[in-house]
Amino acid sequence: MIKQIQILRLMAALWVVVFHGAILGIFSDVTPWVAAVINFGYAGVDVFFVISGVIMAHSTKNMGHGPRTATAFLLARFSRIYTGWWPAMLLYVIYLKLTQQLDPHIQLQASFFLYFSDLAGLVSIAIWSLMFELYFYVVLSLVLLFPKWHRQRFIKTLFAALVVLNLYLLAHRSAADGGIEQNWIQLFYMAPLVAEFFMGYFLYQYLQRPSRASWKLWALLAAAWIALIVYFMPHFEDYPYGLANFHYWPERAVLMGGAAMAIVGMALKLPSPRSQIALALAKFGDYSYAIYLLHILAFSMMLTLLPWHSWNSQVQLWIVVGVLVALLLASAAYYHWVERPVYMFCRQKINYWLHPTVPAQPVLQPLYKNQQLR
Repeated sequence: MIKQIQILRLMAALWVVVFHGAILGIFSDVTPWVAAVINFGYAGVDVFFVISGVIMAHSTKNMGHGPRTATAFLLARFSRIYTGWWPAMLLYVIYLKLTQQLDPHIQLQASFFLYFSDLAGLVSIAIWSLMFELYFYVVLSLVLLFPKWHRQRFIKTLFAALVVLNLYLLAHRSAADGGIEQNWIQLFYMAPLVAEFFMGYFLYQYLQRPSRASWKLWALLAAAWIALIVYFMPHFEDYPYGLANFHYWPERAVLMGGAAMAIVGMALKLPSPRSQIALALAKFGDYSYAIYLLHILAFSMMLTLLPWHSWNSQVQLWIVVGVLVALLLASAAYYHWVERPVYMFCRQKINYWLHPTVPAQPVLQPLYKNQQLR
């Protein structure tokens, strides 16, 4: 399961990377079918969040309950996000300062603590999704206060309430709802990413039961869902990016979320890869978080520091390939030299703080074994 998920995470990260590159105008001269694939790259975030739900279900399935467990989980997950992002943010700030692009409208405090603000004011627009991960971790830490049976019941009830709320908001939505992103509480309830977390969480539990559908049936379901997306996409405003708009987030939860869930379900049911190429891709899946954090910086440096517009399209393509290779290598270095060491240091401190008298058996040990996934 782990290797398939790691490969899928890498593919989703690269899909988001090329999507953001297209927004910056880097992939403007490509064939129509390639452009169509790139234009749906924002769906890589939906795949990410279904995977996150799967990983959280896998990590917490054998965890106990109570204040200590809930606190351990919350601190561990928050440290996973922040220890990866804060060093990257420092790189962004240094670069923007040196290139005189650190405008007054950039909200450093919101970017640092990852709370909702004007998206244009974030140091990197890619970090907006991290806010929803933090929200979901808060929800999971709260349910870890209760025994497992009550925990599952509470999560199902909360998911059902969010579905009902989304249907209500969808039914009462008007064309004047363009400002919905200014209300972060309402945004959280409507965000497809939250629903997709729950989808992944329940998907993992469903697949733990015996005699479930094979990967071929999941692939067929994914193909059918993608066909629905292709059919309905032209009916949304701002084609082909319509479902990326806040206005259509309920539809995105159903369409993109459903397709992402089927794709992740297929990956989970596939046999474990054994080829050297697949194993190498799974290894690069460890770096997907770093890729996600650093790719905007890499593209910005390319466009700012190189004479991009003086080159023809063929030269630009080779430069982009080189930048993507450099991004993968830089992400690997960031993971091994910054992200993982800092995170493990924080985990040790959390373990000691919560259970200082028994260092040989830290409170977070059951979760630690699965941390390489996310």
